[in-house]
Amino acid sequence: MTARAVVVALLAAVGAGAVAAAPLDAPVAATHDEAKPLGPIAVDVRLAAPPALGVPLTVTVTARADAAAVDRLALEVRADDSAALVIAAQSGPVDRAGARNWVLTVVPVRASGANLNVVVTGEIDGVAQARSVTTKISPPGAVSAVRAPSVAPTQAGGENLSLLPVEERF
Repeated sequence: MTARAVVVALLAAVGAGAVAAAPLDAPVAATHDEAKPLGPIAVDVRLAAPPALGVPLTVTVTARADAAAVDRLALEVRADDSAALVIAAQSGPVDRAGARNWVLTVVPVRASGANLNVVVTGEIDGVAQARSVTTKISPPGAVSAVRAPSVAPTQAGGENLSLLPVEERF
């Protein structure tokens, strides 16, 4: 063995011994913040009362962002099933205590209910930002519009057939 090979072998042995000597339960120092970063826009959706079929319901949407950017926030709302949930009215924004509030009036018109999709957009530090929140609005005891698939028992070597409901909208 050459002198160079001996030195490399000694360094490898010393390095392996140092790793083996380190306790397994020693805490590891993190070099970065491991918390999930929060978005620049926070959105809160609150219902004034439990939803009831055919009864107008007040929904308050509150958005928070950097205090300088609050006045640049805009609201977009839609129902995923406009035949089940009607958006009757929307107030203009009201700014209070570093937050922007909108008041909506929605009317559940089908027992299955629907999702209210809320998107708050704005420009923060020169960058367009958006935050989306979905809220289920359905009367108590509502049955989901999606039925369970029908499945025939499998026979030896056969395949299962699942039938899903289809709804066409024009």
